[in-house]
Amino acid sequence: MPHQLVDIPLVVAERREENADHLTLVFERPRGFDFEAGDWMDLEFPGRELAGGRTYSMSSSPGEPDIAITFKIGQSAFKRGLQEAKPGDTMRMTAYGNDYDFSLRQHRSSVLIAAGVGVAPFRSMIAQMAETDSAEEAHLIYLNRTDDFLFRDELDAWARQLPGVTIDYVVTAGMKSKERRRILADTVSDAVHYYYIAGPPAMIEATEVVLMDAGADHDDIRIDSFGGY
Repeated sequence: MPHQLVDIPLVVAERREENADHLTLVFERPRGFDFEAGDWMDLEFPGRELAGGRTYSMSSSPGEPDIAITFKIGQSAFKRGLQEAKPGDTMRMTAYGNDYDFSLRQHRSSVLIAAGVGVAPFRSMIAQMAETDSAEEAHLIYLNRTDDFLFRDELDAWARQLPGVTIDYVVTAGMKSKERRRILADTVSDAVHYYYIAGPPAMIEATEVVLMDAGADHDDIRIDSFGGY
């Protein structure tokens, strides 16, 4: 559930370039702070009102010592502020939590569909599965324009560790829309309990249509929308 109107100081511990287009900011974890895999947080710069989206999914798992967000480099003032952040800088968390039940359920098989940096909350979820040696079933469909997939080494290691986790990496550049729809429709099965989609709003809407046309129930679909900002 969302926790609104909080005021939690955060200190930047590390700035990590994942590739030419994506950056991870790691924050020191405040004492006693707990969250769930798949949670987001709202950020602000103390004393600075910067335009742009300030909600970011956590790419770190609840079992890791720090808190991390991973985002695509952008042009908004807020994104530029994040991109310029360095260890020791301070920010504040003003809200955090989870919308639309965007968290894995025990004893439920799941399909996770990510576009680009939409993989961030799924990294959190699968990392937690690895930490607990989960026997749950989760099938990640990771769509990306190029073959430069975020967190691939970690994801592959966790998939080798967890017999219930499978990952399909799909390069979408040059792919016909018919083929993309077929890949998504093929994930729909009576054995799947929930479908999770994370990515840009247009991708989420189009994916929901494909899943429902293939027989998925709308009530079994969970979304995490990543705005462009």
